[in-house]
Amino acid sequence: MTVNVLACQFSLKDDLVFIHMPVTQTNLTADLLKAQLQQAGYGRCLLLQDQIKNLLLEYQQIQQKIKQQLQAEGHVLKYKVAERIHAQLKVEISSDAMLATAEITAAYGGNPVSANEAVKAGQEAGIVFGFQKEQILQLVAQASRAEPGSKISAEIAAGKLPTPGRDSVFELLIRDMSNRSKQPIARSEGKVDLRDFGAIASVKTGEALMRRHPPTKGKEGMTVTGTRLSALDGQQLPWGTAEGSAVSADNPDLLVASRDGMPRLLDNCVAVDEVFVINKVDAGSGHIIFKGAVVINGDVAEAMKVIAGGNVFVKGIFEGELIESGGDITIGGAIIGHQVSEVGADTVLSTQVRAKGNVHCTLAQYASIKCEGRLTVAKQLLHCQVEADSVLAGTEEKANGKIVGGRYYLGNGLRCGNLGAPSGSLLQITLNKQMDPLIEKQNVLRASLVGLKAEMELVKQHVDQLKQMDKSPAVQEQMAAMVEEFEEHRSIASAFIADIKQLEEQRRQLLLSVCIEVTQQLFAGVESSFGNEVLRTKKEYGASRIRLSEQGVVVESL
Repeated sequence: MTVNVLACQFSLKDDLVFIHMPVTQTNLTADLLKAQLQQAGYGRCLLLQDQIKNLLLEYQQIQQKIKQQLQAEGHVLKYKVAERIHAQLKVEISSDAMLATAEITAAYGGNPVSANEAVKAGQEAGIVFGFQKEQILQLVAQASRAEPGSKISAEIAAGKLPTPGRDSVFELLIRDMSNRSKQPIARSEGKVDLRDFGAIASVKTGEALMRRHPPTKGKEGMTVTGTRLSALDGQQLPWGTAEGSAVSADNPDLLVASRDGMPRLLDNCVAVDEVFVINKVDAGSGHIIFKGAVVINGDVAEAMKVIAGGNVFVKGIFEGELIESGGDITIGGAIIGHQVSEVGADTVLSTQVRAKGNVHCTLAQYASIKCEGRLTVAKQLLHCQVEADSVLAGTEEKANGKIVGGRYYLGNGLRCGNLGAPSGSLLQITLNKQMDPLIEKQNVLRASLVGLKAEMELVKQHVDQLKQMDKSPAVQEQMAAMVEEFEEHRSIASAFIADIKQLEEQRRQLLLSVCIEVTQQLFAGVESSFGNEVLRTKKEYGASRIRLSEQGVVVESL
């Protein structure tokens, strides 16, 4: 193949580009030569620099002779000046055979790699599953436009991981007053009749409470090379046990009420508490102590106690000394307490609220409230001492309640509308409830590590003493035993150190995940503690978030 370009000609043989250049008095430069190659259609070929250098040198030498009339014009120089290289394709499969990658080296004026060629190369490499059509097309298109010699890579096949089966799912069939579900619960309304103690859901003997849906089969996966990956099937989870309910005699996947009462959701089961209903609690009724649920249609007077194994519902105001529940506590009115005395730095309050679940009320003041779940106050929380997983003042949709004064020991944060007061009265929030158990574990491990290191030092001293003695078989045996004991101690110490570091990272991640959200106004005098980091606000803010950052406790605008 020969191409005429101005005074020179190019030819292609075995992917090598040759120039046939007559020597004239016209100067020849590298740039002019490249332009000639470009016009001839060889601009993307790989230039052979050494050959071009030699061509230019010989051309200049002959040109000089022509100028000196020692040689006539027209002597033709023939050099190979470029090489055409086709695109190169390399396919690699990951060590776990879950991913295949193709790398294309863009052509130097040669043929690009087609999508079909990429697939065929993948098949030759052993790929039989998971070709990514769109990514292959994108790769070859990008490589065809890339600079010659540049490398473009992309994933061209991906394996499929096995999908484990889903464990049993428990579907709640009745309306339950508890929010403490720890299992994924599919709620289905309107499947049973309900009778009402005011606004309290209740069930009758024999009514369906919960359905257990069977586990599902796992879906196997596959590597790109066609190896099947087995998947675990879901597990059949057993029913939990609770008083007042039983598995249906006709259906092992159906839980029914074995007595009339109030439902209370537990892990994989529903308890049905016997219900004690009373209009009010005062000196005339005496304290209420009942193993099931308690419904009080009126108020609870000062100095009175209500202790229940199940949920407690007070439709009116609670001014009593103690209300304690094995489930949730819901108070339609307010929790009204007052300050009794000061004992050192602690304030003694007249009213205590204790719940295994959540606590909900409209307003609370001067009360000591402790629950394992969330404390929700619809309107105001005034000068209370609270220990809870979290606090919400307002509603989920609109956290517009007010929190003024008090002390809070929380695990998962706080949300409200207004936090603090214009007077700047101190309000302390400590978000360490989840972290403190981790710190306790760390302290135990550190104490054990100190003791272990002391034992290791004693063993080391004993070994050093044995080294000074005669190397009798008995001494050698004893030394070997000491060395083995030292290595065992060191292995345990390494495990302790790893556990301490893991707990510290877990603690750090927890601290970074919790926060305080104020949707309206944050006042001065609010003290927030995240671990050992403390921030006390000194001015007023608008809608804000208080959180722990890598730089310490910060206040951010919402």
